[in-house]
Amino acid sequence: MRSIRSSAVLAVLAATLLTACQTTGAPAPSAEQTHRPPPTEIPASPLSDAPGRVVAQNKGWVVRVHPATETGSAYCYATRTDDSSPLSFRATAKGAAMLVNADQHAQAGKDTESRLTAIFPDGETMALEASPLPDGGVVVPVELPKYEDLFEPFMRSRAVTLQRDGGGTDIGDVNLGGSSWALAALDECRILHTDK
Repeated sequence: MRSIRSSAVLAVLAATLLTACQTTGAPAPSAEQTHRPPPTEIPASPLSDAPGRVVAQNKGWVVRVHPATETGSAYCYATRTDDSSPLSFRATAKGAAMLVNADQHAQAGKDTESRLTAIFPDGETMALEASPLPDGGVVVPVELPKYEDLFEPFMRSRAVTLQRDGGGTDIGDVNLGGSSWALAALDECRILHTDK
């Protein structure tokens, strides 16, 4: 009699396990899972991701052109040949930018703005509208009609001290030797190689 009961119990257990193994489909999502917002994606840069080609090099600077791709527009980029400077310049067909401690694809933020003060050796100061970047860098966008006016002091000076927020954190002293040549070559690169 005991063996019959044991067999019956084992049969019930086996049937239960078999049913559990045959159940398919994922469990229903919890309320927290169904209402969780999708992860925010970092917007892609509107600039080309194609490798740069050197179009000019002189006076310690190099200018590269990055041709247009299916997903990004062409641009020119000027930086020190030895990467010793925190300062670089970028130009597209529609605008330009001065980058400080920033990646060449850095974009100006729409929500955050700060002031960047440039102090030149002759005592001249210039307040620039800048956008701070998440990595600590700064980007100063420039409209093309104002390109030469804005960059002229950077072209004629041999050095500049950069401060954030009009006297806040020092970004530091930057050697501008050769910058006149670099900015002229950058503008030529923009005219010849970027999309119209």
